[in-house]
Amino acid sequence: MSNRKPKGLQIDTITRFAPQNQQSFDLNRLDIFVNSLGVDFSHFKAMPSPIGKSDRGDYRRNEGVDTITSNGMIYTCAGKFTACMTDNSREQKRAPGGIVDPSESRLVMPRFYNAVDQDDGNRIRLAPGDRLYLSDPDADVLVANYQEMTYEANIDNQPMFPIVTLEAILDSRNITYSCGIDYAITSNGDIRWIPGGNNPGIDPNTGKGRIYSIRYLYKAYYYVVALPKEVRVTNVTSGTVRSPQRMPMHAIIVREYIYHQQNRGDKLNQNKSKTPERADAPPAETTNPNKFEIAVDMSTIREGDE
Repeated sequence: MSNRKPKGLQIDTITRFAPQNQQSFDLNRLDIFVNSLGVDFSHFKAMPSPIGKSDRGDYRRNEGVDTITSNGMIYTCAGKFTACMTDNSREQKRAPGGIVDPSESRLVMPRFYNAVDQDDGNRIRLAPGDRLYLSDPDADVLVANYQEMTYEANIDNQPMFPIVTLEAILDSRNITYSCGIDYAITSNGDIRWIPGGNNPGIDPNTGKGRIYSIRYLYKAYYYVVALPKEVRVTNVTSGTVRSPQRMPMHAIIVREYIYHQQNRGDKLNQNKSKTPERADAPPAETTNPNKFEIAVDMSTIREGDE
């Protein structure tokens, strides 16, 4: 009910005779706070790849195999910034394609890249799909992973993620192998079996390489999946002028868990047009043309039978 009579003494929440104060955030101190607690990230901006496409929305690239993009995007380095990763969860969920690991983290960020201390246009501007690498060489950002692999002879065996440290390896015959004697880890993080050393070999029952399991550490990288706070504007007093200033972003990132999102092939054929000429030799004729013929007894077939 409105227009009720007051009861007791009335006290103002804000004294009517107190001097008026305008509140402002010290954005420089916010940047210093984040920079003092965070680690360095390398920011790679995402842009859809038009390489080899004939029309917008094409799923096929007719002008060549696109091997320089990942997830259908081209990534360019925008700079480094210092941010604080407040948490990093890890879980496994079942999906139609198998088990996925949507490990989410939250970033408390400054306004600018590390190279500048003021707003000269080099402000951090993230977008969903951008890729972030933890670039601080002194930060321990290795995470564990395990998987089954198939032995492939004479080529490097490629895991889901580039291996930094291989912790354990065991094949289907319960045999372990030694690093530097049986195998080596390449600069790309692949497993290279050393000639003369032991290896899982070929299974005579299937004619394929034997299965072996590995557990290893790799350097994780992240994608920006959401920006809960993108455009944050507040009024700040500078000298005798009070004007709007943009505050830092707040981002939610997820660790990479989609495997092998980059096409493989010769990187020189990006824009190579296809020609009617065959790239490979024509198929050879069958040496024994009668090998796959099926004998049919025609004596039981009468005229008019189909």
